[in-house]
Amino acid sequence: MNERKLNIFYNVATKLNMTEVARELYISQPAISQCIHELEEELGVKLFDRISKKLYLTHEGEVFLNYSRRILNLYEDALKTMKDSVELRAGKLVVGASTTIGIYILPELLGKFKKIYKDIDVSIIIENTENIEDLVLKNRIDFAFIEGIIEDSEILQENFWDDELVIIYSKDHRFNGIDYIDKEEIAKEKMIMRESGSGTRSVVESIFDKNDIKYNLQFGLGNTEAIKRAVEADLGISCISKKCIENEVSSGKLSYSRIRDVSMARDLKLICHKDKCLNKIMNLFIEFSKNSN
Repeated sequence: MNERKLNIFYNVATKLNMTEVARELYISQPAISQCIHELEEELGVKLFDRISKKLYLTHEGEVFLNYSRRILNLYEDALKTMKDSVELRAGKLVVGASTTIGIYILPELLGKFKKIYKDIDVSIIIENTENIEDLVLKNRIDFAFIEGIIEDSEILQENFWDDELVIIYSKDHRFNGIDYIDKEEIAKEKMIMRESGSGTRSVVESIFDKNDIKYNLQFGLGNTEAIKRAVEADLGISCISKKCIENEVSSGKLSYSRIRDVSMARDLKLICHKDKCLNKIMNLFIEFSKNSN
C-alpha cells in the first residue's frame, strides 16, 4: 500500500465513478480497477459492491475511507512541515473562520499581523460553522476560529476569545432605552436568525432552550449584514454578537438590550484536526491572535 493507491481509492470512494477519476488523475480506467483490486487483496475485504454497472461502498469501504482520508491528510501535513522556513521569514497558511469572526475580528487582526510579517501569506476562508468543520476534517484549512458548537471527536477545541450575544432592534422599537428585557417579551416579537448550520444560531438556540425562552422565528438569513439591514427596516428583532453592531449603535441605526437573568456570554473557539501538525508559522499566528485581541 502506498500514497498513490490511497489517493486513487479516496477519489473513487468519494466520486463512485472510475471513468471520472481516471480523467481527473490522467490514468487509465483499467489501471484504477487494478489498483482497487490490489487494495482489496491486500486488505482481505471487498471495498466496493458493483451492482448494475454502478459502484457502492461496502461497510468496510466506508471504514477504510475514513482512515485513508486521515492518512492522506497526515502525508500532506508531513510534506508541508518539511518545507517550513526555520526563520519564519516566509510561509503560507490557510485560516478558516465562521462568519462573525471572519468579518468582525480577523480583518483588523490580519492587518496588524501583515505589518510585522510581510512575507507570510495568510488566506482566510469564511463559512458558517458547519462548513468550517467539514473543511477542517478534509484538511482544506490549517485551523479555524469559530463561534458555534462542534461535536466531532476528530476535532480539537480550545476556548480562545470571549464574546457576548445581545438582542438587537431598530431605533424606533419599543425595547429602545430598556437595558434589560424580560424573557417573556421575546415571544411577542418576530425573530430573525442566521441560517441552519450557523454557529451563532446554534448557540442562540441552545441558550434559549436552556432558559426556556420562547421565540417566533420569522425567517433565517445567510449573513449577519443581511440580518442587521432587516432589523434596521423593523422587520423583526435578532440575537447576534455585540461585536457586530458597534458601528450601527454609534450611528443610532440600531439599539440592543440584554435579557434579564440570562447569561448570553459565549466562547469563541480555536479548532484544528487532532492529527494536524501545527508548524511554526501556524503557532506564530495563533499566539499573535491570542495576544492581539
